[in-house]
Amino acid sequence: MKRNFLTSAGLFLIGALGVASCSSGASTTTPGVGGHNGTAGTTGSAGTTGEAGTSGEAGTSGQAGTSGQAGTTGSGGEATGTAGTTGTAGATGTAGAGGVTGTGGSTAGTTGTAGRGGTTGTGGGTAGTTGTAGRGGTTGGGGNTAGTTGSAGRGGTTGSGGSGGDNLAVVGNWDGALVTFPCNDKRSGYDCSNIACSGGTATKTTTWTMAGTAGTVYNVTVRIRGIVEVQAYGYPGSGMRDAGSASISSCPTAGCDLFQRGGTPMASGGVSYDYNNYELSVSPGVPTSVSMYNTYYLNAVIMNENPHASSGITSHLTFPIDYTKTIPVMGNSTVTLKVFDSNCALVQNCGPTSGNTCMSPRTISLAGAMPAAPATFTQPFQGNVTGAYGQWVHFDVTGVTVAP
Repeated sequence: MKRNFLTSAGLFLIGALGVASCSSGASTTTPGVGGHNGTAGTTGSAGTTGEAGTSGEAGTSGQAGTSGQAGTTGSGGEATGTAGTTGTAGATGTAGAGGVTGTGGSTAGTTGTAGRGGTTGTGGGTAGTTGTAGRGGTTGGGGNTAGTTGSAGRGGTTGSGGSGGDNLAVVGNWDGALVTFPCNDKRSGYDCSNIACSGGTATKTTTWTMAGTAGTVYNVTVRIRGIVEVQAYGYPGSGMRDAGSASISSCPTAGCDLFQRGGTPMASGGVSYDYNNYELSVSPGVPTSVSMYNTYYLNAVIMNENPHASSGITSHLTFPIDYTKTIPVMGNSTVTLKVFDSNCALVQNCGPTSGNTCMSPRTISLAGAMPAAPATFTQPFQGNVTGAYGQWVHFDVTGVTVAP
């Protein structure tokens, strides 16, 4: 529309000038001035969606001559801006194994969610010899820093504690039991008379009733300490002695391992029948699939070191014992310690050598026993006869677990 108006105006001017020329008689043509170029539109700025630039305005009309050219249209703005990419979510953290801290998820993307922390750690295992319950797994670590809009990962939950320590209640009064064998008199030699004799023999029996669940097998770990005379129970050839064929001369002064599983007590008239038996038994016994043995001996030596053997290495002597053993017992069973004396005589605790005078009675530490021995128990143990040193055994149960 603008361009048609400019053309009509030009023709009108030419006509007027022609008339004027005819009037003056001279032919003079004044060239028309071209129109100015239009200014181009500015480029649109890219936003989330870029806006097109505005169009340039046309140049103004020339005064004379042919019509001026219109300005060109400004170029449009940039295309629509590119949206941000979506971030990748963090990977899931690995669960803590055996109570180890779970690892958190990796860093979230620009808009992803951070990984979740480790899952619950596995609790501790069965309590050790002290009966202390295992500690649960530690808390899993939280996820690492979230992305620009992601959520931080959640930490793993705390593991559960182990079980087993509270089974000590199964053994009842067996734990901490102290059994003494005092002298009934004082002699000039290394022996003394036993107490409560009948028909020239004495048998002292102590029993403890187990709690727990009937039919369930429990593994009981017990530390046994004391001062005892020795006996042979047919090993090698019968039963299983934990120290094997080791000589008693090699045992440490702090305490010998004289524990034997199963065996055969010395028969009446046997070579060392006059020495005392220390027998521990479980009734009812555990199935043979669990153990071959339900009877144990606490003062066992090998056959060729019995108290009447030619070596004389154990004759008229007592020895300190200190060892820790694990034995299976049934829930609701009875554990019995039976000490049999065939001639109503005890070997006194006179030390490492025998003689007519009891020179160096031994002691053995009960440190760490829980519960402790009674405060009235003093060493070397004498009982009611001063200067006459008897024998004794102490039991310290340190762990009870259900057998697998």
